[in-house]
Amino acid sequence: MKKNFLTIACSILLAGTQPLIAQRSYDEVITTDNKIQDLVQNEITGVLVFKEGSTIKGINPDTKKIAWTLTKEDFGVTSATDILTDPDFGTIFKQKRDLSSVPNSPYVEAYINSKYLIINTETGKLVYNSSKESFWVFQSDFIPESNEYLLTLKSGENMAIALLDMQTGGIKWNTTVSKAKSLLSFSLKESANTNIAKINGNTIYYLLYGKLYSFDKSSGKLNWTAEEEYTKFFPTQNDKNLVVVNSKGLMSSKQYLNVLNTENGKSIWSESIKTKRVVYLEDWGTKLLVAHYSGFNFFDLKTGEKIWKKDARGDGLKRVIPIDQDFLYVAENEMMLINKNGEKLWKSFIEIADEKEDPIYYLGKVGDKVMYLTGTYGNMVDYKSGRKLWKRNIKFNNNRPVLPTYDENSNSYLVYNDEELYKFDPSIDDKPEPFAKVNIKREKELNSIELFPWGVVLSGPVEVMGVGMDGKVKYHDVYTQPGEGNRQLIKGASALGSLALGAGSFAKAVEGAEITMTYRDEAGVLRESIVRQADTGKQLQSAALGAGSAVMGQLFNKYGSRFNAMRQNKDFSYIYAKDPSGEKVLVKVRKADGVEVDKLIFKNDRPIYEVDPATQTVYYVLDNAVQVFYNKK
Repeated sequence: MKKNFLTIACSILLAGTQPLIAQRSYDEVITTDNKIQDLVQNEITGVLVFKEGSTIKGINPDTKKIAWTLTKEDFGVTSATDILTDPDFGTIFKQKRDLSSVPNSPYVEAYINSKYLIINTETGKLVYNSSKESFWVFQSDFIPESNEYLLTLKSGENMAIALLDMQTGGIKWNTTVSKAKSLLSFSLKESANTNIAKINGNTIYYLLYGKLYSFDKSSGKLNWTAEEEYTKFFPTQNDKNLVVVNSKGLMSSKQYLNVLNTENGKSIWSESIKTKRVVYLEDWGTKLLVAHYSGFNFFDLKTGEKIWKKDARGDGLKRVIPIDQDFLYVAENEMMLINKNGEKLWKSFIEIADEKEDPIYYLGKVGDKVMYLTGTYGNMVDYKSGRKLWKRNIKFNNNRPVLPTYDENSNSYLVYNDEELYKFDPSIDDKPEPFAKVNIKREKELNSIELFPWGVVLSGPVEVMGVGMDGKVKYHDVYTQPGEGNRQLIKGASALGSLALGAGSFAKAVEGAEITMTYRDEAGVLRESIVRQADTGKQLQSAALGAGSAVMGQLFNKYGSRFNAMRQNKDFSYIYAKDPSGEKVLVKVRKADGVEVDKLIFKNDRPIYEVDPATQTVYYVLDNAVQVFYNKK
């Protein structure tokens, strides 16, 4: 008999006789008049918001009943006919998702009937409605510390910036900044990475398609517009300067770094630092540490003069990691440790990869050792001497995932590569042999390794494996999804696997390519809070920042346990699969033992669904209904 639904036979033998879980239908259903186009859950309130036809509704996560409804009577009509006839409007509007939950807030944004809406999911109140305006909103950024929105607008032939008060729903100010260019050359993804706002006290700095502006936050008065175009900017801790970076040349092959005066936006350095790529920045009050592609040095913040007489070697520099007042950095395929004076602390550079393009999955201090995991090698180095702990590197297969997870109890790392698991223990004298060899079926799709008291769990969109510390496979479940060719387009937890659920995820392991600014005092001690700013370009994920306003603070107090539950849920894998009977099902697998604890009947190849991490309730959209599956105890 042909098996489309694979629960590997050996896994049943290894895990014991796994009880057969009967597939089941929904526990209750919420029907609507029209087909449902989208469904999202707000991370703070837990309210499920869906759009059907010209209506938006909210589902209370506790009662599973419709809590509020918004109709076209609430939305109103678009009064500005020039908006509808603007060629940019239709194109950009089509790129928008119907609904999107705003991180770190109780709000959901909606795009419906050519209108941009902001809805408070707790009350169902329509906080903002663009149909009242003669402009259209091209980009919106929530500012959690003040419960405000910064809106990027196009009004006729002009581009403008506006500040929206979420308590009143009114525009505090609207300031024109430039003539509008055609926006069709910019995608929404590009705008999210290009248009960045930072708030410093009563000043808003906004980088809009390369032009840097300074606004008075209270009045909206435009303080200045920078003379040159930039791609990045960073406020300094003295409130008097901005560090700016601009990219020029084919494929941004050259970058220039300079320092501006915040009073007028003009450069205070006589000339910029020219390099292929800026990698890392630190603000030490009166001096600026700059690591770039071809150098590594301190500069006087006021004059731009070098403080070190000679750069630390930096050819092909691509990663900098501050450790106390030392700096561990990678140039090409080698690493070196230097102190704050640019002096080498190790006798020689240490090769950590075969090729300079090899990815770095982990590099950092573990106890009194430095551990590196790259696309080709793994080893540990004594922090003080730079001597390799193991004479021989562990050689990785660079065509396979390298996944690390930290075991705090033993101060060691467990690392997966090429169907083998290693334990990186700082106390051993030579490279470890793999403590487990496993047979992963869909290895290139693995995206997470998570630690349990008994061992580790390897998981991906269609596969989950538990391996004990003794090297024995505890369980192994592999599935085939319906519509296999469209699997990456599925919206829901199964498509994500556990990519964003645990600290050991692959995504976190390879972070570090983005330029950041670190702040220290004059003595070189790291400071956590220097500049009061909201990086709205990335919509900060910090609950503490959101608690800065009274309204947001109350919400976090009220929904704190739910909010925390939304952040971490590594206990289960939800896998969309095909059952032996031919039914399409969402399988809930408990990672602790690999047991299938639930099997929910779905009907289509590209399901839209949400899993409430706080209650494990599943909400699944099918045509004109939301099917609700309660957590099976």
